[in-house]
Amino acid sequence: MIMGLLGVALATEVQRYAVVVGTNEGLPEDTPLLYAEHDAQRVAEVLVGLGDLRSENVVDLRSVDAERVREALVDLSHRVQRRRGDAEAMLFFYYSGHGDEDGLRLSGTVLPFTELTALLGEIDVDVRVLIVDACQSGELTRIKGATPAEPFEIRAEDHLDTEGMAIITSSSIGEDSQESDRLQGGIFTHHFVAGLMGAADASGDRRITLTEAYRYGYTETVRSTSRARFVQRPSFGFRLSGRSDLVLTRVDEPGRSAMLALTGPGEWLLFEGSGTGDLVTEISVDSPAMLSVSPGEYLIRYRGEKSIREQRIELPRGETLELVAQQMTAVSPGQTVRKGIEERPAALAFTFGGGVLGPTSPGMPSSGLGHAGLMIDFEPLTVALRLLGSGTRQTNDQLTIQQMRGGADVAGIKKLDVGPSAVGLGVRTGLDLNVQRFDSAGDAPTRRAMTGRVGPLLSIDIPFGRTLLVASGGTDVQLYQRYNVDSSTAAFDTQVVPTFSLELARYVR
Repeated sequence: MIMGLLGVALATEVQRYAVVVGTNEGLPEDTPLLYAEHDAQRVAEVLVGLGDLRSENVVDLRSVDAERVREALVDLSHRVQRRRGDAEAMLFFYYSGHGDEDGLRLSGTVLPFTELTALLGEIDVDVRVLIVDACQSGELTRIKGATPAEPFEIRAEDHLDTEGMAIITSSSIGEDSQESDRLQGGIFTHHFVAGLMGAADASGDRRITLTEAYRYGYTETVRSTSRARFVQRPSFGFRLSGRSDLVLTRVDEPGRSAMLALTGPGEWLLFEGSGTGDLVTEISVDSPAMLSVSPGEYLIRYRGEKSIREQRIELPRGETLELVAQQMTAVSPGQTVRKGIEERPAALAFTFGGGVLGPTSPGMPSSGLGHAGLMIDFEPLTVALRLLGSGTRQTNDQLTIQQMRGGADVAGIKKLDVGPSAVGLGVRTGLDLNVQRFDSAGDAPTRRAMTGRVGPLLSIDIPFGRTLLVASGGTDVQLYQRYNVDSSTAAFDTQVVPTFSLELARYVR
């Protein structure tokens, strides 16, 4: 699972506290959320899993009402007062659930923003970080008198030299916040947590500050929702005094987790297990990045500008594995459509190749085959269209027969992906024009006839980036015209014709 570290200075003893709230149910008129409580679990794991934040200092609340949150904040205030002494202290509050311009909507009750911030203000800490992932949460920054803003720069120091409150909300005033089935969570929370795992480390010092985490969460949330019905813009309101930014996570703690060093600008996705498990995180990087994850088995998928690549890995605790995008196994665009990796309905490729066509009429030998066409991969089925031509020549003591064929066919193929390759089974049908010319001592007119064919097809795809080498073979049952000796009449007959071909398929965007 995802882990991180909530921390500030090592130079002085800092008491750290956190309250994490997740509630899927809002007011009776609200449609229940799917992932709010799961988001709270992920944040709690970030705070505790690898952190200096002690588990006994985390108040983890799921599926609660407003009164339970009030009680928890009052209890925490008393606990901090008893233990504080002269030590510095900070509080991290996270909420995921329903909300509106008035406050948090929890299990049929409402906790007004004004009351929430007042309760947080009564807790005797130096710094309060408040993060709310809820619809209309941007109102919270306005009622505090702060101005929603895009990312800002504060010089990061390795000690707690800041006082006040920082408020990060998943949306701006008047905006709704969005969940994603693909990410299995709130879009902002997903990206904010990914940033804490290391994706937001713009400075490269392996310490993720509040500013870096917000900047990354803002940019990626806007990018993700730009393809949705409306764009969601997180907001940042703050009343902080002091010169330093807060270090929220560190991704260089030895032995607590496993590390991924990612090289290659683009999107990186981590799936649990061999690829059938849940999406752990999706991050976007512009330069080499370090990512802290739990030890285990993962499928890593990279999306670059021109390619999608994958690699299965095993990460032991305390180890660092370097992944270079261009050294990973390329995934063909057809596979990305069949697996639902890319959000597009089909992948198109131009094809050309050649092969061998078995005897198409009695007494004639096999012939060479050339073809060109299109291959279109849909999620359930691949459709292949070809224009083809073949020719052969047969000579005996009495005459020479030259046979030429030109035609078109279409195939429907169901492909099963086996690692980077694919095996397909389908049916192909076509229509050809056959021409026979005779060179003899007598009068032998040229014959022309149409031939229909249908039969099973087996194919194997071997990918080389955006190019496929496709080997295919099948057996066509052909319906053709059989001429009598005097050439004055003809009858229809059938013949089984084996075929084999090799072709290159080049995908286009």
